Amino acid sequence: MSEERKKVFQRFQERLAHLESGALAGPAHWHLFHLHNALKALPDDHAAADLHLDEFDRAEVAREIPEVAIDQAPSVAEIRNRFDMLAGGTL
Repeated sequence: MSEERKKVFQRFQERLAHLESGALAGPAHWHLFHLHNALKALPDDHAAADLHLDEFDRAEVAREIPEVAIDQAPSVAEIRNRFDMLAGGTL
């Protein structure tokens, strides 16, 4: 097994342990989603699995580096306002 692949496996194992311990903050379903996608990619494409683990870590990184939080999802009110502007009374 290549060193890169070993690192991804180790990273996956660490994230799984964090999730199992309940130590992660935020919506667990997103963590599960990204961890599951990483698991599916591990056998054939460790680089893709590594990208899924990056997504898993995004919330943690955003707390440490606020610039990363730029691509956070908008609020429901922001989505409503934008939709209303786009619809422009057509509904």
